[in-house]
Amino acid sequence: MSQVVSHEQTFLAPGQAAIEALRINGTTVVFGLNGDHVLKLYEGLADTPSIRHVIVKHENNAALAAEAYGRLSERPGVVVVTAGPGALNSISGIASAYASGAPIVHLSGAVPTTAALETFHGVDEVDFTERMFAPVTKWSTRVTDAASIVPTINRAFRLAVDGRPAPVHVEITRDLLESPARVVAPSRPEPAPSASPAGDLDATLARMRAARNPLIIAGKGAWYPTASAALVRFAEALGAPVAWTWEGHGAMPTMHPLALGPFRLMGTHPAVDAAIARADLVLGVGLRPGIEAHRAVQEAVGERLTVLGAADVPNPHDGPVILSVPSLVATLDALAKRISRTPSAAEAIEACAMAQRALARGIEVELVRHAATRPWHIGLALRELDRRMTPDAIVTSDVSNIKLWVPLLVRAFGPASHLQSGSWGTMGYALPAAIGAALARPGQKVVALAGDTSFLMSSNDLVTLAQLKLPIVMAVHKDGRIGMIDYMQRQAGREPYAVEIGDVDLVKMAEAAGVRSIRVREPSEIAGAWADALAAAEPVLIEFTAGFDFPRPSVPRFVTQGAV
Repeated sequence: MSQVVSHEQTFLAPGQAAIEALRINGTTVVFGLNGDHVLKLYEGLADTPSIRHVIVKHENNAALAAEAYGRLSERPGVVVVTAGPGALNSISGIASAYASGAPIVHLSGAVPTTAALETFHGVDEVDFTERMFAPVTKWSTRVTDAASIVPTINRAFRLAVDGRPAPVHVEITRDLLESPARVVAPSRPEPAPSASPAGDLDATLARMRAARNPLIIAGKGAWYPTASAALVRFAEALGAPVAWTWEGHGAMPTMHPLALGPFRLMGTHPAVDAAIARADLVLGVGLRPGIEAHRAVQEAVGERLTVLGAADVPNPHDGPVILSVPSLVATLDALAKRISRTPSAAEAIEACAMAQRALARGIEVELVRHAATRPWHIGLALRELDRRMTPDAIVTSDVSNIKLWVPLLVRAFGPASHLQSGSWGTMGYALPAAIGAALARPGQKVVALAGDTSFLMSSNDLVTLAQLKLPIVMAVHKDGRIGMIDYMQRQAGREPYAVEIGDVDLVKMAEAAGVRSIRVREPSEIAGAWADALAAAEPVLIEFTAGFDFPRPSVPRFVTQGAV
């Protein structure tokens, strides 16, 4: 006689079900700010101790922290914010994540389904925020019925990491969250994307086997930690030199024997230009078709370009069909196992060594040239940081003059060595990104680098830094102005206008927030400040009072200087 097994279902309130859906999909950290329209979501968070909630002081910082968390962990960073201004305060950070290719599940409240005109946190159209997020996410949707809560959140987690990673926006209406409806508790997460290699590799293999001078150009799609590791294995198996775009910086360790130099990053390294001209095959690993860097490569090499990158809708004309970052990793490894080392590998290694030496010498010539100048060159502080860089250190950089020097002065052991605001150019990035990075990689030292203007845009979360007691060094280049804009106006022959932000005492500001601080006025103080801050177990702010009126870095000029 057969036995009937009964499976009892658990029913949850809508807000509880939404948070349980986050939990079963692997969420352990949420960045957010509580509000009137999401009280029921926060009840769910309060009842879920396995999820750590980080209270930010501005919603955009939640999105930027989640971006860094998602990029380093390769699983969705999660943001929870209230409706209307709460959600839209974070939209710039979500656009930044979209540009960077960072997986995020952005969960917000929403005004009631039948809200009156000008309702609290609303405007005349109830779906306003849903439509606002649509252009900067893979999917933006509004949940109005209880049965859709769990399937929608599950789909959001899958979409965020399928194809090219990116944010997804889900908003749940207030009337649904506060309704007496009951939802069947979620029982299983969304499956992970396929980690199988692309199935159409024969043509790519044939081109690789025929090539005598292949070149790899790494884009931001190769920056993810697992993709970066696969890129290194692939380059070593092929024996091909690797150049990198601005946003691909860090995908290839900059000291690796096959690291050739930057492409369109404060200029292109002359060795990269020479390699492009000589190459009979250029492999754009993680080089997204249609972006400026891809267009520049394509214009230079034409049909010699093959793209290996995860895409939402791949074009077989660009290269193999790769539908996720795990599939890209598997594809690179599959190719590595089936290729032989190119005959030009030894020449490539020598060319890379010469390129690295010339650039390093040229930069040193530049810093020596300005060594006696006061106010002093911020590159002196970055050079001292470079001397203390270790493979487990994480650096985030903001939109500022300091960011222009980081890819050239601070060595990268891999992706975590440099997280930067992507093509969206979000000012205020470094501090919240450092918080997200520290929570994605617990125990690792994190250094956030910013100019004073960018730092002030997110400095309200210095308080969060103090509360969390994370081992973060917040290093700020203080020059009292919007230095990049000042430079642009001077280059245009204009007297700088509307660039002075005032003399803010960042040391007192940090101390008021509960963060220990160090003031550096002279180059002789730099080394001691870094040693002290990097050894600290608690957050520290360093104020570097340095100059701004220096030539911008130029890779071709530095290489010429270094070759003399």
